Amino acid sequence: MCSRGGQLMPLASAASVAVRTESGQIRTVLHGRVEHGGRPLDPGDVFDLASLSKLFTATCALILVREGALGLDEPVAAHLPPGTPAGRAGVTLRELLTHRSGLPAESALWREMNDPGRLRAGVLATPLRHPRGRRHEYSCVGYILAGAVLESAAGQPLDTILRTRLTGPLGAHSVRFGPVPARDAVATETQPTRGALRGQIHDELAAGLATPVGNAGLFGTARDVLRLAELLIEDGRGPRGERILDPGSVRLLTEPGEWPGPGYGQAIGFRVNDAGLLGGARGVGHTGFTGTSLALDPHRGRAVALLVNRVHPTRETAGIIPLRRRVHEAVFRED
Repeated sequence: MCSRGGQLMPLASAASVAVRTESGQIRTVLHGRVEHGGRPLDPGDVFDLASLSKLFTATCALILVREGALGLDEPVAAHLPPGTPAGRAGVTLRELLTHRSGLPAESALWREMNDPGRLRAGVLATPLRHPRGRRHEYSCVGYILAGAVLESAAGQPLDTILRTRLTGPLGAHSVRFGPVPARDAVATETQPTRGALRGQIHDELAAGLATPVGNAGLFGTARDVLRLAELLIEDGRGPRGERILDPGSVRLLTEPGEWPGPGYGQAIGFRVNDAGLLGGARGVGHTGFTGTSLALDPHRGRAVALLVNRVHPTRETAGIIPLRRRVHEAVFRED
């Protein structure tokens, strides 16, 4: 399904694909090895999901909203340290989850702060680049703040929120925050300062914070990542028919609240009809820097999780966009 002349891409060593068909059948494909020269990929090997973590954070946020612990359009200041710029500006949870908070895309504080506590304080104190609600800018910083807000509202760490409210009920038990044992993981990058990464969080900021955060840091298998798409296809019901999300929350995750740029709409967490991800197909999805993606057509009940370690052993590799488009178009094409 995702091979090219016997190789995935010039450098990546592994790929795992899980597909849900319109009839509800699940099909999985494994290809390659956990690292170059390593053992063959097993079904239980987990990939660093990178920014697919944001989808799980966004879903957990809507679960807490449904529980009454948070208001989607209420300022988040009460859940952040006093004086935090986002708090002072009146940023709301919806703005954090739709990249309209005014916060910048990234923070380079991990380059100069080795202490996780100081780094966290510095990230939470990040100044806004734009007035809140005025401009769409994809923001990892915004999702770190969102994770902190969820922890404050629930009175629990983010990994507990995730396990008890989402991945546990879904049966997505492989989806968990890193670091994870190297023997269970697919390799990512060899970095100058951190060495060869396998089981360690690839995202430098998330790794430096040394605690579960909302923007990155989750690991999982393609089959278990697909379970999140199945939840949305089943209108918020889990595998045993139990209600995890209400239908209104499903719409918030799958329908665009705005069209911030050419080619895609922005829902909570997911992008809608993103040509860069889906090619000519229609649906919702998201990508991760390490080579991961999740996409679904909620109306026809089709979905695909594609996990590739495209940064192994270096991020300086051929782009994964053509491969993603071919896979997604194959899954979503009209019969």
